[in-house]
Amino acid sequence: MSELLRTIVARVRAYVGNRRAPRPSLRLPCSVSLYEPMMSGEHARRNLPLAGYTRDLSASGLGLVLPAVRVGERYLTGPGVTLSIQLEHPAGPLALLGTPVRYEQLSKEGAEQGFLIGVRIVEMSAETRARYESHLAQAR
Repeated sequence: MSELLRTIVARVRAYVGNRRAPRPSLRLPCSVSLYEPMMSGEHARRNLPLAGYTRDLSASGLGLVLPAVRVGERYLTGPGVTLSIQLEHPAGPLALLGTPVRYEQLSKEGAEQGFLIGVRIVEMSAETRARYESHLAQAR
């Protein structure tokens, strides 16, 4: 989707309303990198994580604010991309895998700068899932 179309959709949502499920606003530091299980050597060194934070969380997804949508020459929001996400939770780190479903550039004049990336959670361990859902329940 082109940047112009993404901007138009974001502005329409602001006026018409957003039909997505409400998510509690929870800010946790995070690091995000491309998930490539077979990566090694030089490719692994180029896949440095981006530091950011969560804007909101739900049982099935989360919103991330990151300074960029690229790591090296690869887009975090491209088709078929899986992201490795590490949330810095007070009770210990939470590791999960997710796929980007949408993104938009945040206003340069606003308090937040960078890109908002909507991510659908595709995998996390049972122990991580229990801690994650406990955190969500406490936030409500």
